[in-house]
Amino acid sequence: MTIPAQPDPAAPTGAQPAPPPIPGSRRDPAPGAVPPAPTLTPHWPPGGTPADPWPRVTAGDPAGPRLRLADTGDVLAAIPVLIGFHPEDSLVLVAIGGPERGGRVGLTLRVDLPPPHRVRRVCAEAVSVLSGDGPARAVAVVVRGAPATAATPRRAPRRTRRDVAVAARRALGWAGIAPLAVVWAAGTREGDRWSCYPLPGRECGCSGVVPAPAATPFAAAAVLQGRAVLPDRAAVRTQLEGTAADRERRERLAAAAPLRDRPGPGLLGVALVEAAEGRLTIDDGSAQRFRAALDDPAFRDEALRRCLGPQAPHAEQLWATLTRALPAPWRAAPAALLAVCALLRGDGPLATLAVQRALDDCPGHTLAAVVDTSLRGAMTPGAVSPYAGPGGLRRLLTAMLGTDGPDGPR
Repeated sequence: MTIPAQPDPAAPTGAQPAPPPIPGSRRDPAPGAVPPAPTLTPHWPPGGTPADPWPRVTAGDPAGPRLRLADTGDVLAAIPVLIGFHPEDSLVLVAIGGPERGGRVGLTLRVDLPPPHRVRRVCAEAVSVLSGDGPARAVAVVVRGAPATAATPRRAPRRTRRDVAVAARRALGWAGIAPLAVVWAAGTREGDRWSCYPLPGRECGCSGVVPAPAATPFAAAAVLQGRAVLPDRAAVRTQLEGTAADRERRERLAAAAPLRDRPGPGLLGVALVEAAEGRLTIDDGSAQRFRAALDDPAFRDEALRRCLGPQAPHAEQLWATLTRALPAPWRAAPAALLAVCALLRGDGPLATLAVQRALDDCPGHTLAAVVDTSLRGAMTPGAVSPYAGPGGLRRLLTAMLGTDGPDGPR
């Protein structure tokens, strides 16, 4: 099977001159104050660089260099690059948009393999979200087994969950999405075995092993762009939680009194410029200023506009950093904004984890609930939720911000 694919490269804004210091900012400390020495924040996503963030991918976007996924093995090698980790016991759906011979990788979704009595519903909901990206075709992969380690070598394949494959293909058909391949895989690491499911009308008998990432154009290009692949989903969640130093800072900030005055309007712009130039710093004082600013509805609206515009890659780095820095319940706001950025660029797994973080910290958080709606779009045969997936979320948020769109007046 040959699947042409083309990710949409990020469009990072060019370096801009830093604005002048703003009163009360880390650039202009209070007289006599001795602020803690700031350190550069970790790159986000893990392993990326601020100058070259992960691309935002949209199935219908025609821009970007053309990369080809030569066969099913290449697709499997690309999955951990697309979602940031090696999945296990998962259904993975990869949207492919555009013309037949010029398809582009779009939204990628991962869900836990459901129990038998919930297979149809889970597959229908996952495909509904995928439909919001407007793909013409998709690849469905059922990944079985846990990753091999030195202590636990690669185990024999378990039951292949043909019921999930049948339900996923049926849901794709209901949504008008052509299934390019419906595949079983023991894993997504080099050497893991895979085979196409012998489904009615599609008994091709294709099988093979996952190639080395360096041997596949998509994965090799992503490595050159600085993308990292974490061992599993738990490692991504750990990235959101941060280090021991982050946990200590959250404890300090939770005990600190909130600022009496809200920061000036330049706070967000300064941080995004620093993120674009690779010098974003978040110390206790700046974390407190963002904590106060995110209580302001006007600031939250402006933050959301940046997620929808050309500064989205740098905004994503800022929200990930603040998610690690702020204590509950205040980190719900940056976690929800991180979820927006992640889903809009096609990273369903990260969006799901960020939404869970936000809703755990603040169960009634409005923006997190909005993103959750796009991640859980309900589908009935022949009908797709207008708010599902990246396209649905963008339409919903644009409507929330006003008819002039994300870059227009309030």
